[in-house]
Amino acid sequence: MSLFRKAGTEFERAKRAVIGNEEAAFVCTSCEEDLTEEHSHCPHCGEATVESLE
Repeated sequence: MSLFRKAGTEFERAKRAVIGNEEAAFVCTSCEEDLTEEHSHCPHCGEATVESLE
């Protein structure tokens, strides 16, 4: 993941937290979707690239 793409992803997560959306604890590194629950495969793209944000 490029530096700018990672910075953009982190900004989006922070923005969602401020707006009041549920804070994500996991993220799919393939499609960059935030997830509130742990999955073995991403429910959005089906890839096995779900990682913890902590």
